[in-house]
Amino acid sequence: MTAWPRWATNNERLMPFPRQLAAGPGRAVSLLVLWLCGCGSGALHRATEERHEYPAGVVQMRWRVVIHPYSASETQPEECATGALVDSRLILGSRADHVAAVDTASGRLIWSVPIAGGVDGEALFDQARGQIYLGSDDGVFYAIDPQDGKIRWSYAGKGSVERRPEVGPALVYFSSAANRVVALEATTGKRRWQYDRETPEGFSIHGHAGPRLGGDFLYTGFDDGYLVALGAETGELRWARSLAAASDQFVDVDSTPILRDDLVIAASYSGGLYALRAKDGDLVWRMGVEGAVAIRAGASRLYVASPREGLAAVTMQGRIEWRQGLAQAGDLTPPQEVGPYLVFTGARAGLFVVDRSNGQLLQMFDPGRGMCAAPLVDVERREIYVLANSGTLYALSLIW
Repeated sequence: MTAWPRWATNNERLMPFPRQLAAGPGRAVSLLVLWLCGCGSGALHRATEERHEYPAGVVQMRWRVVIHPYSASETQPEECATGALVDSRLILGSRADHVAAVDTASGRLIWSVPIAGGVDGEALFDQARGQIYLGSDDGVFYAIDPQDGKIRWSYAGKGSVERRPEVGPALVYFSSAANRVVALEATTGKRRWQYDRETPEGFSIHGHAGPRLGGDFLYTGFDDGYLVALGAETGELRWARSLAAASDQFVDVDSTPILRDDLVIAASYSGGLYALRAKDGDLVWRMGVEGAVAIRAGASRLYVASPREGLAAVTMQGRIEWRQGLAQAGDLTPPQEVGPYLVFTGARAGLFVVDRSNGQLLQMFDPGRGMCAAPLVDVERREIYVLANSGTLYALSLIW
């Protein structure tokens, strides 16, 4: 067993909002609004002004453990991996070229396995086959036994794998930064099919879309601005639609599509948010959101995150209900509904907890170097596991 995790010593801050600063109440309000809204990009609009009584601290730390120690000379580290839960253990990769299993009750390391290449993506547990899937930055996709860390099979692809895979009755699907989506036999790792699109000339936004399985269709987006629907069994192209706006740069479709009823919803960095008919790709509605890169569906609405325009709650018909400006937070991860809250992270700021009914910022957990990893939420236990850019893994409890 490798003893590379150790207890963290950095000075994290749990900050409820609003908070009073030494300069007095007026100064506190003005600084808070400045931080939230940035330089004119984040005016706060709410459809309702509902108010709820919340605990004084909605997030409490349970434990922390260093997964990847960084030296003081590494001023801007990044750790973007999200783990998967298997009973009482968390399986997690990192840029330390290891995959580890951590006990969720104590933070104790159970096992660690070296792999070639760091991990920046989200792991997935396949309950039917009892194995974890995750991809690495060097393009290798793994199936791992969560009990002992044994690698059951691996597939060497092209391009970093940074998004959550999808698993079907017989196949597992993953996409990569090389504008490629691959279908493998889940039990053996043998390739069933592969679909590629050309990488556009010029610059593109870092990251890529993940696959989304819906019936016998598989949906995903690409750097050339196209959202495509493929046959899940064969990989044949069913339809392709451009989500690019007038600009010929930064047209990337890097958000993993969402399926709701008969719609597929996706976002283009330049074009905004689109709702298309899932069967043929015909446009149903479009909403302009500059830089939209993270979307998620809640129980009755959509949540759209943009580093320029902040966080917005949107109806399934494309109408904004409220907007919260978070211009200084950096890239945001897709917000997750947890009870009355939304939980997400900002690459330069940390973990945010927001009132999902109106966008009110309730608490922020600031680990010092930000968080580009999406939080893993155990809704039943009301707990959050998140890897900070400092290389420290945190277990936090949500209270409501």
